[in-house]
Amino acid sequence: MVREIHLAERLDAVLRGDDVGWEALETTTAGVVDACAEREISGLVHQQLTRYGRLRDWPGDLREELGRAARAGTAAALVRGREIALVLDALALHGVRPVLLKGVPLEFATYDAPGLRAHADTDILVRREEIDTVKRSLVVLGYVEPPLSDGELLFCQFQMVKQDRLGISHVFDVHWKISTQSVFADLLTYDELSDASERVPALGRHARAAGRVHALLLACIHPVMHHRNSERLIWLYDLHLLIPRLSDIELEGFAALAVDRQVSAICLHQLMLTRARFRTPLPDRVLAILSSPRSAEPSETYLRPGRRWHDELLSNVQGLGRLRDRLRLLREVVFPGTRYMLEIYRLGKPGVVLLPALYLHRCLRGAWKVAVGRK
Repeated sequence: MVREIHLAERLDAVLRGDDVGWEALETTTAGVVDACAEREISGLVHQQLTRYGRLRDWPGDLREELGRAARAGTAAALVRGREIALVLDALALHGVRPVLLKGVPLEFATYDAPGLRAHADTDILVRREEIDTVKRSLVVLGYVEPPLSDGELLFCQFQMVKQDRLGISHVFDVHWKISTQSVFADLLTYDELSDASERVPALGRHARAAGRVHALLLACIHPVMHHRNSERLIWLYDLHLLIPRLSDIELEGFAALAVDRQVSAICLHQLMLTRARFRTPLPDRVLAILSSPRSAEPSETYLRPGRRWHDELLSNVQGLGRLRDRLRLLREVVFPGTRYMLEIYRLGKPGVVLLPALYLHRCLRGAWKVAVGRK
């Protein structure tokens, strides 16, 4: 464990641009390759090796391995970028103008080259009334909807996937709210994000992403609202690259927005983590604004360590103001749609007669997972 922590700190230093000698890593070529792959930074480390002329004493076979991973990442990113442009063009024909969120627009607009910012899917935000149009358009392009639990309040999104002839998977997460957690769901609306959106020319003429202020806010709250405050290196590096792209006025606007939307504690936490890892410059005025709220924010509970599934569910229920909505959310959790149940249990339509038993099995299994700490 001590050696892993040391290697992680050395890799942080590499990404900061420090001159890290090979001996300082105290590991093997395979150890570095595996660590970079696990942290999704193979391309970034390779960039440091080639661009700045540093790290000259690193082994040649390591450079080759990282170079191979970087080239593979770039190739896949370019293929996915072309597919994203095709999808956005198809949606535009039907008057749908999504806003790109999170990893994909960062990869193509904030990082130096495609492939340096790994991502598993493409997140887009659309209007709620455009959902059916989006589904039909993507089906025409060969996409299918996998069996995911539905629910207006539970997920506020759906997924469409396909695999192309090169064997590359294309996954679109289509949202009509920015979060599945009610505390964050209406933090930023489609209209707000759309009005301040910025073009992403690398992804075609119809590509628009959240503007820099909104992108920074989303990057701060994403690990907390969807991943139980996980500290992933690549998410912090997103912030490290985003922050210098904003002017001091924009950064102060970001901080004021965080206070207004009651997520200032989360944003301050994420910025301080980023500064600790990468020495990212942060204006004192911005930190002062984020530190200004005197009363606890509802979202602050998401910073508590050790949160589990039932904590997320409780926070989600409490974040809904109306009793009717709270009961509906609980119903969607316990009794998901018939289609989902039949697909999950791999049953056809005749399996409808078994639904009571299937729901009972699902509830018992879920309760057991919660009790033993597996959920």
